[in-house]
Order: sequence, then structure tokens, then C-alpha cells
Amino acid sequence: MLVNAEDKIGDILKNYPELYELFWESGFNYNSAAELVNSLGKDTMLRTVLTVKGLNAELFINMINSRIGDGCQMEGLQYDYYNPDRPVNLLVKTACAVSEHFKEELMETVKARQKLTGEIPNVFIVDGCHAPHEFENFHDSESIDKLPDIIMSMSFDEIYDKRFIDKYVSQGYFTSVLDARQGNLQEYMDDSYTLNAGLAMVFLIDEKKLGDLPQPKKWGDLLDPIYENSIIAFGDEAKGIFEYPLYYFYKEFGMESMEKLARNVKGIYHAAKAARMAGTNSREAGAIYYMPLTFAQLCENKGVSIVLPEDGALIIPIAFLVKKDKVKELDYLVDLVSNTYGQMCADINAAVFNASIESKIPEGAKLKWLGWDYIRSHDIPALGEKLHEEFHKSWDKKQKS
Repeated sequence: MLVNAEDKIGDILKNYPELYELFWESGFNYNSAAELVNSLGKDTMLRTVLTVKGLNAELFINMINSRIGDGCQMEGLQYDYYNPDRPVNLLVKTACAVSEHFKEELMETVKARQKLTGEIPNVFIVDGCHAPHEFENFHDSESIDKLPDIIMSMSFDEIYDKRFIDKYVSQGYFTSVLDARQGNLQEYMDDSYTLNAGLAMVFLIDEKKLGDLPQPKKWGDLLDPIYENSIIAFGDEAKGIFEYPLYYFYKEFGMESMEKLARNVKGIYHAAKAARMAGTNSREAGAIYYMPLTFAQLCENKGVSIVLPEDGALIIPIAFLVKKDKVKELDYLVDLVSNTYGQMCADINAAVFNASIESKIPEGAKLKWLGWDYIRSHDIPALGEKLHEEFHKSWDKKQKS
């Protein structure tokens, strides 16, 4: 059962005690779930609590529902629309901020298809960007027929594995469904991958904490020694830094940039927490943050400004693959993924590369894309692991000193 805004705090944490951590990360600094419930009142609605705290209700509830349970399919679709004995038509992986909205639209699409034709597409849903699932090692599949017809992707994940690219992508089994001739978007187009959208990473600056230091203008500025222990990096407190920007640093500045960045990083937090922290007197706060614009725009603290890097906001890809021979047969699912989902991504201020959807990225903002040639010539997931390791060699050593 998904959580909604009218649910009571007591019921939520009774049914899902693991959500206490998310509340804590969001500024509800109580020592336990019981203390949180007792302080806020067990019968208080979630909407009321979030309003008082000044949190975006839709985003917070999406994050809650994305964390509930470890299963791979949403309730309702798990048994009705996924059959392990049939070929999978659609593997779903979405941006967390729109996850529940997309699943609602998917449910309606599936029902409409069933009513129109009597057919039920076989849908497998992965809950969370990094959640394990039975299809994650695509390169191990014995044939293209064993792979899902449409594979949705979030970030630089398993569809960028060089073994998968060499075995299936480079053989021409997949095709892009966007028109490169429209919207002057050729840079983002590929023959096989459909780059639907991308989270755009920007700087969030605490002017008071920055003091007399110059405001960083480009990504390379974050490697300057003058910013030592000034930067809050995008990541997870338990798992460490996210690799997304590391690919770009490595491509432009080499492996030594991992040590330089580690020297300047003060802390590593998820963007939801970092956006609340910026501009506060917290000991954990920094002068410079980098995070997706989606989260940066949630920060309403005084003395904090968003800076769009002069060399471009880094793109975390939101892409999908569709088998060339399934485009016509599954046109209704292709439309859902490319247009409906594309619009959802635009609505959370992601950059969009579908010319039929209007981007809400600030006018004049540049984007920085890793590039398809670079992606195809590197084993991106393996490189990400190496960059993560190199960064943390310096970062972990610094933390212990």
C-alpha cells in the first residue's frame, strides 16, 4: 500500500519503520521513530507535517514510496501484469521524483490496452535507480529475444556496460525513436539509444560561507585548492559519492582530478538533504554544493543562489532502448515512455531532448553531455567503480586523519 498525504504519521511509521531514516534526513531530527511520532502526534496527517516543515509534499511522498519494500514491482502490477514465463515487453526504471506518477500512468495505459485489444503487456518494474533485478546483467542474456522489448534506464547504469553494447547494441537490434532533425538536438541523438531527458547538475552557493572566495563558474573550478573542505558532494552517506560527475571530471581532467576533488569535499549527502542544509548554520553545511537542478530549486533558504556552470550543467541520462522490430507493435508503450514520461521529466526541471516537449531549464543555460562516442568507447559501469574507488582512497584517508 502506497503512502499518501492524508496518511497519519503514526500509521506510516508503524507500517514502515524503515522510513524513519528518510524523515531524519529531511530535518526531523529525533532520536527514534517513537520520539518523532510522540512529538508530532500520531494522528497528524503527513501533509500537515510537511507544510509546517516547508517541504515539497509531492517530492517527499515520491521518495517515501520509492523506499518502501525491496520488491521489484509495484503493488497491483506485480501479479496482474508481470508473468515470468512470458517475454517482457517493458522494463521500467524511472527517476524517483516521478516514480509513482509514472506508475499511475502506466496502470491506465495497461488497462486501456486491455480494454481495447484484450491484450495485457508484460511489465516488470524496478523500484529504485540502483535496485537489484533479474535482468540487470543484460550482457549475460543468451539471445536478444530473452531481453525486454523496451528497457528504461536511469543514470549511467547497466545498459552502458561495454559487454552489452558489443553483444547487442552495436549489432543494430535497437533504434532511437526521436528525430535528430528537430530542435537542433543532434548532439544528444544516437542510432540505438533514445536519450529522453537528463537531470541537469548545477552549483548551489551559500554566499555567506563562501565569504571572500570567488564564486565557481566552471566545473574545473571545483578542483582549485582554494575550495579545500568547502564542497558538499552529491552522494549517499553510507555508500559514498555518486559517480555521475566523476565521469566528466575524469574525461576532462584525468584520474588526478579524483584526489583534487576529494581534498575539496567537506561532506557527501543526498541532494534532498543537501538542499535543506544549504544556507543554514549546521556544522555539516558547506559553501558550495553540486546537485541536480530538480533538488537545488527546492532550497528556499536565504543567502543561497543557484549557479548554472558556464561550461554546462552536467547531464545524468534518462534514456531507454527499444527493439527495432517492436516499435510499431508497442507504439502505445513507446509513446508513454518517450512523451508522457518525457513531460514528467520536464516538469521536475530535467533537461529534455524530445523536440515535442518544452524544456523548463532556464533560458540560455548550457548543457554538458558526456557524448555517445565516449560512452561507446568506454565500459562506463566499470569505469564508475574505478573512479569511485580512486575518489574514496583520498576521501577516506582524509576523514581518518
